[in-house]
Amino acid sequence: MWATAFAEVSDAPRPVASAGYNFVRWLGGALAPFVATKLGEEVDPALPYVVGALCCVVGMAILVLGRRHLGALNRAAAA
Repeated sequence: MWATAFAEVSDAPRPVASAGYNFVRWLGGALAPFVATKLGEEVDPALPYVVGALCCVVGMAILVLGRRHLGALNRAAAA
């Protein structure tokens, strides 16, 4: 669902947009456990949760600030 949405919104060709989305998704999935473990062990056990919450807030801000780009999804759905 998300890969399709990002491919529809992007100016890049569909395979390129999908590849870019999947690269970011898998990179985050690969790094997150390592980084969370290091932060929790070496700094503070609560820090991974704080970082995760901040990432969620940043993601929501990106969606709100970039919502004009999401209008392409409505146009694609209507077609």
